[in-house]
Amino acid sequence: MKKIKILNKAFTKPISCLTAYSPSIAKILDGKIDLILVGDSLGSTLYGMINTQGVTMDMMKHHGKAVNREIKRSLKVLDMPYKTYDNKIDAYSNAKILLNHCAPDLLKIEISEKKLVVLKHLVDKKINVISHIGVTPQSYKNFNKIKVLGRTNKEKKYLLNLAKESETLGAKAVLLECITADTAKLITENISIPTIGIGASRYCDGQVLVFDDLINLTTNNKKPKFVKNYLNFNKIASNAVKKYNQEVKLKKYPSAKFTYN
Repeated sequence: MKKIKILNKAFTKPISCLTAYSPSIAKILDGKIDLILVGDSLGSTLYGMINTQGVTMDMMKHHGKAVNREIKRSLKVLDMPYKTYDNKIDAYSNAKILLNHCAPDLLKIEISEKKLVVLKHLVDKKINVISHIGVTPQSYKNFNKIKVLGRTNKEKKYLLNLAKESETLGAKAVLLECITADTAKLITENISIPTIGIGASRYCDGQVLVFDDLINLTTNNKKPKFVKNYLNFNKIASNAVKKYNQEVKLKKYPSAKFTYN
């Protein structure tokens, strides 16, 4: 597997990761970002789902193959969808399908204590896995009920133990979602594999965002606190559409430059 060495504490710069669901976006990101994730967030981002539980293997296969075809330099990461790794037998069977169809460098699964046996089985089968802990979106039917974790000592201890177990069982990295800064710092300082945060502070070894959030492609005004817009694509695209519409109405488009003779 190429460049897996980037996922270690010796990597001197913080690890960057963004999602991609289409070849065009993957091509933009490739080589500029360390990891490109085909996440099951495509359920809500592309398909308008209210959660990620409706994302299927076929969806991940199609988008994973399309995206991974364009990635030459960045590491390729693929989410295993909801209910595809409930036990170690199904997990390995479905993992093989995704690996054969999409050829990602790593698979990502959402981890609880019950899923540690699945993580171990996949690692034993020589599969590179990222362990996703903290808020695990596949556990929620209603995203409005998601709350930050790690505020109590019990939650801190639980998350730290999950991270340590993930490392012991062979995970290549731990993704921390929506946990407090002090808990993220505690975990990062106590494991030897990288932590990648989303809503988990600067104390992580890396960061991940949904690309559509990064460029403000969505019209959802209620965004999580951790989302930062680096470009207002929504506004830019809206202005372009208005200009196009005006030129069509005024018969300025297509001009001679855009017409076959």
